[in-house]
Amino acid sequence: MQVQRFWIEQAFKEAKIELGMAHYEVRGWKGWHHQMALVCLAQLFTVRERLAALPDVPMLSARDLVELLSHYLPRRPRDEAEVFRQMNLRHERRTQARISHAGRKGNSSNTT
Repeated sequence: MQVQRFWIEQAFKEAKIELGMAHYEVRGWKGWHHQMALVCLAQLFTVRERLAALPDVPMLSARDLVELLSHYLPRRPRDEAEVFRQMNLRHERRTQARISHAGRKGNSSNTT
């Protein structure tokens, strides 16, 4: 029983540190369940990859896989203008969300 408990605790530790289980910032159950489902899928992916690589790389960890993915997955290069364009777009969406939320509550004076 102790051996099984060790591996379960290792899986939770790995999920919290490497896969984002401890980094959720949600307000409701739906968001929390969404985050936990994504963490479980990421954990399943890392376990399958580790099992597939076991003969060649027996010490492969979730951290190793995260670093490999961050290196090999393609990223679109962004210049300064693109960063500011995306930031302004996010600010516009937040402003619209605040206006919409205030309108649903019935008081439009709370839009600042």
